[in-house]
Amino acid sequence: MEAHLVEGPFSEHFIDRYVQASERIFGEDADEAWLNSLKWRLTNMPDVTVFTVEKGDRLIGYKAGHALAYDRYYSWLGGADPDYRRQGLGSLLMEAQHSWLRGSRFKQVETYVEPKNAPMVQLNMKHGFIVGGQFMKGDKPFLIMQKTL
Repeated sequence: MEAHLVEGPFSEHFIDRYVQASERIFGEDADEAWLNSLKWRLTNMPDVTVFTVEKGDRLIGYKAGHALAYDRYYSWLGGADPDYRRQGLGSLLMEAQHSWLRGSRFKQVETYVEPKNAPMVQLNMKHGFIVGGQFMKGDKPFLIMQKTL
């Protein structure tokens, strides 16, 4: 499998495929308000990129992010279709994103992850992230994980 870079502005067709993949990946957590927030980020955040993996015409995984500052990038959302998990898609997508970032103006990448999401915390640490802090969003704790490129 191979990761492909898609940069904004995004077509309606791509946004629809992204939302459909998000519904499969995140299941019942993908309510209408959350899906609308995804669409908003894709069209309004600066320097948005999405790395995708496809099987046939199906989007089975992605890793999306955007600029936080001129030289800081936020890797904000990624996932793999439940039928394709535990096959290395997360590492493939993260490696593609970080390779692209190293060739860009960005010097640091960060992401936020719930501590209870142990697979994502472990994947981030495997790829060189450290815990740089934490914060609360509502009643949920999040780790701020950072990596210098």
